[in-house]
Amino acid sequence: MFSSPSPQTIYKLTILFMLDSVDFSLSNAVISDFLLLENFTDYFTIQKAFSELETEGLIQSSSTYKTTYYTITQDGKNTLECFHYEISKGIKDDVKNYLKQNFNYIIEHLSIVTNYTNYKDNSYLVECKILERDFLLAAITLNSPTETQALEICNNFKEKSSDIYSYLIKTLL
Repeated sequence: MFSSPSPQTIYKLTILFMLDSVDFSLSNAVISDFLLLENFTDYFTIQKAFSELETEGLIQSSSTYKTTYYTITQDGKNTLECFHYEISKGIKDDVKNYLKQNFNYIIEHLSIVTNYTNYKDNSYLVECKILERDFLLAAITLNSPTETQALEICNNFKEKSSDIYSYLIKTLL
């Protein structure tokens, strides 16, 4: 006789299912929003699931100063293939509906990536990218004398990225 999987296992499989359902990275915020919206669990349990999945090599992450992005690994795909039946049809349908209903928001949320790192002589290197799914459309790297200015550049780029992209294309063509 088989026992039911633990709630933590279901959360982890649901995260794997979400990541496997798209062909681009998803942010911690997008996945967490779904799990919290559906009242599956609390924020700290979700973060524990992310940590365990990454430690187990089932997902991999990349981070900016503000956002962590996840992709499913081949081991994660294999695990999901072996245990997909543990996720109820209702949860799978909820994931698919959430991704479909929020597709434009998700793509917009993931299309502008900014980050800054400490560089030489107490300056900061600011990276600003415009993506379409995981395809790089444009990237700008700037040097900033202070962390405050680096953060301001990141925030302004997010707000003005379409204007900046249009300006670059118009100017360079």
